[in-house]
Amino acid sequence: MSHPAATRRAHHPWRWVAGAVALLLVVVAVGGVLVYRHLQGNLTTVDVAGALGTARPSKAPAAAAAAASQPLNILVMGFDTRAGQGSEYGSASVIAGARSDTAMLVHLYADRQRALVASIPRDTWTQIPSCPLPGGKTAQPSEQRFNAAFGIGGPACSIKTLEALTGIYVDHFVVVDFDGFKKLVDALGGVKVCLNESVDDPKSKLVLSAGTHVVTGDTALAFVRARETLGDGSDIGRINRQQAFLSSMVQEVKSTSLLLDPVRLFKVLDAATASITTDPGLGSLNALRKLAQGVAGITPSRVTFVTLPWKPRGDDATVVVNEAEAQQIFDAIKNDAPWPAATASTASPSSSPLKTAPSAVHVRVLNATGTAGRATEVAAELAKQGFVVDGIGTASAVSAASTVRYSPAYDESGRTLTAAVKGAVAEADPALGSVLELVVGTDYSGVQAVSVPTASPSASVSSRSAADNICS
Repeated sequence: MSHPAATRRAHHPWRWVAGAVALLLVVVAVGGVLVYRHLQGNLTTVDVAGALGTARPSKAPAAAAAAASQPLNILVMGFDTRAGQGSEYGSASVIAGARSDTAMLVHLYADRQRALVASIPRDTWTQIPSCPLPGGKTAQPSEQRFNAAFGIGGPACSIKTLEALTGIYVDHFVVVDFDGFKKLVDALGGVKVCLNESVDDPKSKLVLSAGTHVVTGDTALAFVRARETLGDGSDIGRINRQQAFLSSMVQEVKSTSLLLDPVRLFKVLDAATASITTDPGLGSLNALRKLAQGVAGITPSRVTFVTLPWKPRGDDATVVVNEAEAQQIFDAIKNDAPWPAATASTASPSSSPLKTAPSAVHVRVLNATGTAGRATEVAAELAKQGFVVDGIGTASAVSAASTVRYSPAYDESGRTLTAAVKGAVAEADPALGSVLELVVGTDYSGVQAVSVPTASPSASVSSRSAADNICS
């Protein structure tokens, strides 16, 4: 199998959490030019922009004017190939090519206070679109397991398949192979895991008693790969175990003082950067530093893992997406909205329930108070309640009344914004489009939370927090 040319043949990334949090510390670790050059030299990039083309989903809504960041979607893939990995992982002649052994879509919220990580079952039966191949050839569309896309056309084909499946724009990707994963776990000093039953799996070579263990190297890799002799033997069960492993990794990184241990810190950074293959947008220490600094405030309790809802396809192994339930997750990611939907007190000027969530309402804030900076303050309050602020400005004249202006085609958005701005009056304006206007008058008294009835997340949507007990 061939892939787009990389700047260096190296190990590939997988676990965004440990890598991102470790790279948060890169500025401290880089004590000199030689160290910086060493870590920078570890990185590998693959440019897939040309292979993705322009027929792609829309990006997540732009962050509010007062926010420092944009929502980001990062596709994280485990690189499953036997070639060059050692005979203990199986024969490359028997298991040819490469697959995305594990795939996770990581959504970093614009406020950088939360992350939603959605696991995509590798055996999901889906439509793989046509994918460019090296040499100018193109792979024709086909129906296969999701993880086959990587073997067909590398990261670009996996991204195209995911975007077609979900309608979600992917901003970046990272990949890791078996060896890179082991080195990162070893650099951390191991990760605590928990088993409710003893296991002796001849395929993954995982041999552990029931209870908690700190695993490193081959044992850590076997833990996240073992399937047939654990639980129900399914890939879904393995996903749950992988999510528990990642949760434990997050807790380990957050609970230890890496900054106070320069030797261990350098080992973690060296392993993390040597593991990373990504797109050029993340392929530099500076870009990774900015990303890591941005997620530094995310606590384990605000990292949520979900598994893409599925249902049996009817054969022995493959599954299909349960679209009715999965759409809730897709919408949360597309709209940068909380998962599960946050509950709030209802504030509606009418008896009719609101229908449009704040995360779907785009608004421009105009200052009509005569007080400088008022629009910026109000924009920040709206953003805190989930509204998408597309800009701020100054009204042509001072006004006493705060007014929500909206196109009649977006009357439900107008109702939601009017309900949120205390004492505001509504005014239809056919000249407006999808972006509403809030004219902030001298009577402005604040923004209140609003509640939009939504379908509750299905009980079948598997979910856990990175703060959860690893034995749960």
